[in-house]
Amino acid sequence: MKKITILLFIVTAIVFITIFSGRRADEAAVIPYKDKEFTDYFRREIGVIAGDGAFSIPVGKSKSLWTFGDSYIDCYDPITQTVPCLFQARNAAVMIDIADPDSQINLNNQENIPTFLNFGSDDWYWFWPGSGYQNDDTIYIFPSRLKYTGPGMWGFASVDTNYIAKINIADQSKIYFSVLQPSDSIIFGLSVINDKKGFNYIYGIRNNGFGNDLFVARFPAGNVYADWQYYSGDGWTYDINNISKIYDEFTASFYVSKIKKSYVLITTEISINCDQGKNIYVSVSDNPYGPFTGKHSIWQVDDTLSGHYPFFYLANAHPEFDNGKDELLITYCINGYGDCVETCIENRKDPDVYRPKAIRVPYECIDKNL
Repeated sequence: MKKITILLFIVTAIVFITIFSGRRADEAAVIPYKDKEFTDYFRREIGVIAGDGAFSIPVGKSKSLWTFGDSYIDCYDPITQTVPCLFQARNAAVMIDIADPDSQINLNNQENIPTFLNFGSDDWYWFWPGSGYQNDDTIYIFPSRLKYTGPGMWGFASVDTNYIAKINIADQSKIYFSVLQPSDSIIFGLSVINDKKGFNYIYGIRNNGFGNDLFVARFPAGNVYADWQYYSGDGWTYDINNISKIYDEFTASFYVSKIKKSYVLITTEISINCDQGKNIYVSVSDNPYGPFTGKHSIWQVDDTLSGHYPFFYLANAHPEFDNGKDELLITYCINGYGDCVETCIENRKDPDVYRPKAIRVPYECIDKNL
């Protein structure tokens, strides 16, 4: 009898452990997590050492063009493991192999000029690249044109003109610029959804005095020079004066991505210095123009230094990096630790305080119906 009891106990214990372990595994599968391996792809000692922005554009089925704003190029000291405190490129770009993201080609090598996108000779004007798309043999990037307004971190302002940078896929050193119609102070290009068959949807922001409002326009797939249509709140119009904002919550940055049949809006909590906002949020819609509902946090920035949280922004999605697990790759940027931690010491700093960080977010954490 004792043997039977012991045997039943062992069997019961095995079943319990199996079920419990299964639940633990299931629970782990639906929790967002830091993708350390992908984050490490940006911890490079040659080429683009550090930068912010981190927008990606799928190129064919095997490549992805990544663009960055202010960047450090080939200036890493392996002995001190530092870079100069001041970047030397206003923007940068790398071509990344989707199957092997560690395989990267630095594109900042045109005529020995470190900045990738250059237009004009006035150094008080520059580009910060945004999102874009590929059509046939050309990559289209929507950069923001900025101008110097004074010293300090916030000594710049946007130029109200829609620029396009066109890059030949076969020879990425060939870059051509063109200008679209004025955009009524809306900076378009922070995200682009390439429909390929119908319309390309392009999202933009306009400062409202306290933050930014979000807008959407569209143009026939593959024809950015056609007349754009703007969402007016109850339909589409060719008159930009009738455009209507599609999101009005106070937030720091926006990115819209299409996942399966849903449109996912990624926003971030306000952070303009250390120890401020930490949350990255998602909302979902059935339409490219919203309404975006179900807003909830999917990540709290955890990149602390000496117990302090960084200034962070620009949470962007990269669905082309599909790991086969129904998990969305999202990067966000950190830009030092503001007044809390001095990171520039003797004119050198650790580049990790200015590198993108990557997370994986299971679709189920974004929306149960995905």
